[in-house]
Amino acid sequence: MTTTPPHSIRPNPLRLTTGPEDERTLRLALRGDLDYDHADLLLDVVREELAGRPGLRALRLDCAELTAVDSMGLSVLLMVHRVTTAAGIGLHLDHRTPALERLLQITGTRDHLTGHGAEPISESS
Repeated sequence: MTTTPPHSIRPNPLRLTTGPEDERTLRLALRGDLDYDHADLLLDVVREELAGRPGLRALRLDCAELTAVDSMGLSVLLMVHRVTTAAGIGLHLDHRTPALERLLQITGTRDHLTGHGAEPISESS
């Protein structure tokens, strides 16, 4: 007999942690899976933070501990880009994992999300 775990049990749910920041820069560390089940959390937190920080000029997403990004995760990153661009806020995807970098390259979204002067892949620090 095989038991299927409940849908709500995920090995790597997305967790967001705010990092050192100032009034002009917000840093969010992303840990776990940016996937269908959890991607909306990122968009909700970004919208909430932007609404409460009128002087914000940069959003830095630390992607070093992302374990997976599916199509919904990519879609949410594109929506975060749209929201930050409309607010005049720069979006930075720091410490992109090789898997995220490859996803951005094969989908043609790397330059759009990171700009033409994209920072290189960095090891997690």
